[in-house]
Amino acid sequence: MSRRGTYVRHRMTGAAGADIAFDATLRAAVARAGAAALRGGDPLGATDAGGAGPLRIAPTDLRRKVREQRAALVVALVVDNSYSLAAEAMLEHAKGVAFALLSEAAHRRNRVALVAFRGGGDKAMVALAPTRSVRLVRERLENVPLSGRTPLADALRTAHRLLRQARHRHPSAVPLAVLVTDGRATVALHARGDAEADALAQAELLAAAGVRCVVVDTAVPGSPEAKAGGARELAQAARADRVPIADLTPDALTGDRR
Repeated sequence: MSRRGTYVRHRMTGAAGADIAFDATLRAAVARAGAAALRGGDPLGATDAGGAGPLRIAPTDLRRKVREQRAALVVALVVDNSYSLAAEAMLEHAKGVAFALLSEAAHRRNRVALVAFRGGGDKAMVALAPTRSVRLVRERLENVPLSGRTPLADALRTAHRLLRQARHRHPSAVPLAVLVTDGRATVALHARGDAEADALAQAELLAAAGVRCVVVDTAVPGSPEAKAGGARELAQAARADRVPIADLTPDALTGDRR
């Protein structure tokens, strides 16, 4: 029996080797002894006839702990590392997102993977396989190269494949895709394709697979990217929460606010 998680309530048990709730067990023993006293029996459940001995725990007094353990997350953090005037600030925000996700790792055993755009190419890459190491995430984020183009659709497809593989390895983990982007796509999946339509289609596939998504909107208010509403459309396609980067909190990422 697992003893991980927070003790939230108790239940009766006859097994002495169970995860005993000592507080509830003692209360049950005292209640039983009090009932016995009212009937004229041994008021303390003691072993001697005078009733002056220690409180005795009967098998019927035993209570076990019921624990709740929040499911671990496997997170694909998709980082829009395309070149822009705000690229450096965006990568700093991405680090904050990753560290927020890993801050509860000791309790939830979260794993975070990084997906970014390949520098000098039209494809996405897995910059880091799922890990619980804050050090590895920091190192990889600091070394993510800037990309001249934005293959957002391929990044979403890569994240989907990565989460599917992670779910196979860790069936109890909950998949989560966190998309740190302004929603602008410039590279289609195929020649003569529509980059934005492809990205929205991949977002819809994530939603259809039951993957919860959060779009962290990096567009500066009032900028052309913000006016275009790419991040908003991406969130709608993925049935995701859209969180402006300025309003980001750990609860918005993990869903604990719900």
